[in-house]
Amino acid sequence: MATDRHDVTSEAKNFCESLANVFMLRKRDPQTRNILQKAKTLLETLISENQKLASANTTHPGTPRSGRGGGGMGQLWVKLDELKRENETLRKQIGKPHQEERTTTPKPQGPGEVIISELHKKKAENENLKSQNEKLQASLRHLESINAAVQDEYKRCKVALDISRKSMEGVVKDCKTLESSLSKAKTENDTLKQRFTRSVKPMMRPDNRQFENINERCRPSVIGMAYNDLESQEWVDAKDSLEDDVDENEINRFLCAVIMESYKASRQVHEAFEYRISEMLKMPTLSVPTASGMVLGSAKPLPDELKDSMKQLLRQGGDEIDTHAIVNIVSDSLKKNFEELFKDSDIMSKSVNSYMHACAKITWQMIIQQPQMHLSTDDSHFDSTKHRLWWSCDQSCDKIQHFIWPVLYDYENGNVLIKGCVYAV
Repeated sequence: MATDRHDVTSEAKNFCESLANVFMLRKRDPQTRNILQKAKTLLETLISENQKLASANTTHPGTPRSGRGGGGMGQLWVKLDELKRENETLRKQIGKPHQEERTTTPKPQGPGEVIISELHKKKAENENLKSQNEKLQASLRHLESINAAVQDEYKRCKVALDISRKSMEGVVKDCKTLESSLSKAKTENDTLKQRFTRSVKPMMRPDNRQFENINERCRPSVIGMAYNDLESQEWVDAKDSLEDDVDENEINRFLCAVIMESYKASRQVHEAFEYRISEMLKMPTLSVPTASGMVLGSAKPLPDELKDSMKQLLRQGGDEIDTHAIVNIVSDSLKKNFEELFKDSDIMSKSVNSYMHACAKITWQMIIQQPQMHLSTDDSHFDSTKHRLWWSCDQSCDKIQHFIWPVLYDYENGNVLIKGCVYAV
């Protein structure tokens, strides 16, 4: 029995030394340090009590107590260390940092109970970490499959990109070839245009009906709008100024005659202008102005190119024409046809005079177009495509008694630009 007691004592001392070594190794873990400290204290207490019992048994021999073996405790400590190491390994695998354990002093327990509770705790934590590790492994395998799919897609995209680049290079080459071909075609086209212009120029003349020069203010579309405004503004003012003492039909005939005579006078002025230019080209010393109503002689006609150039220059100053000469010609002609109206000294009121000058200006601009625009009052029957009825006429009327507003054509026998207004019976 003494030998067994001595063996237990020596084993307890060895275990205390191993606890001291473990304490040195685990000094950074507060909970382990606390457990080891308590285990060491308990073992030292047990050794001292064992020694007291040994001395008491030698003095008073009796039935000795059976000693407790320390082999089971050592195996528990070894198992605890293995579980802790496995926990640390699992923590590192899942990337979970080691958290400091609470240093709260637990209730005093026996060394076996502390170790068993710690063992169960570590086992539970180990199982939890194993489940987390399995989940992470499954997630890792899923991510690896996704990564493999992405890699395959990347390879396919790279191949497609290389094919697209090669195709784009081919398209760029084709585009450069087409650009050079287009440049050559433009050059050839310009050359052909120049040849065509030189060969056809004598036969071609500018036509403002087809192609209007928007840089010219005096052009057919603008004249058409001005002609329409003339009827709705100056014509109305002149009519209002004459309505007090004159019959309405007579006023309408007079105002229509004003613009028609202005058109005739403008044409006469233009013909005289061409005749004077022709004469001055033949005899430059001629500069005597012609009287109104002159009879044109047999001067040589001007070339078409010269006529077109002169009209283009005249259109540039079409807004600045001096209308007094045209108005004088118109007045002389109207006095013969409307003697009764001109007996009244108030016939040439401010409104009528303004209307006559406006008519002279717009008819002059009609004459200098190429070809000349045309005003007409020659129709004898109503035609809805060219005429509109005066407000007091019956819609069933067909025979035209007189014109109130002439029809405007883009040229003689051409297209109707502005319908005329007629009084039909």
